[in-house]
Amino acid sequence: MKWIGVASALGIATLAACSSPSEQSGSETAKSPDTSQDSVQGNSTNGAIVSDKARRIALDTQGIAPVGLTVRVKGIEIGTDATILDVSASYGGTDTNNVPLASDPTYLQDEQGNKLMLKPPKDNPRLHILRGQQMDGQLVFLGAVPAGAKALTLVINNNNAGDDLVAPGLSIPLKLDSAAR
Repeated sequence: MKWIGVASALGIATLAACSSPSEQSGSETAKSPDTSQDSVQGNSTNGAIVSDKARRIALDTQGIAPVGLTVRVKGIEIGTDATILDVSASYGGTDTNNVPLASDPTYLQDEQGNKLMLKPPKDNPRLHILRGQQMDGQLVFLGAVPAGAKALTLVINNNNAGDDLVAPGLSIPLKLDSAAR
């Protein structure tokens, strides 16, 4: 099963589960949470709410922590209320059974030092990844990136070392292509 990214008017993401590549071939049905009470403006696509003013930028950036955590950022959607990253994360280490992506503060930081904090999903708030597993989905950060920003940094488990078994730290620079604006 893959992560299921759902963004409401406030930019809430649900990262439902993880699996090994061999488990992904089965037929599965995912249920979306009830958002009937949400006041939403914008277009809905595959369960994700996309603001009419959102801009999408393709990325191909990867970060690797020595403990065996790999995080790949494939795209960013910058909206007026939330910023959403399309990511693929895997844990291939052997020293522990799982690692979290959000045990300690996880956020996007702009060039001026402003932080957009992760909105953790209710069903996996620390974003645990099991050993040998991969998760694909969306990470939602509350707030918008300043219009003139040329780069961001995805900070995972702030101030932790990359070989920390409890919560490995990782910083991934994200260059925003000015041509995509």
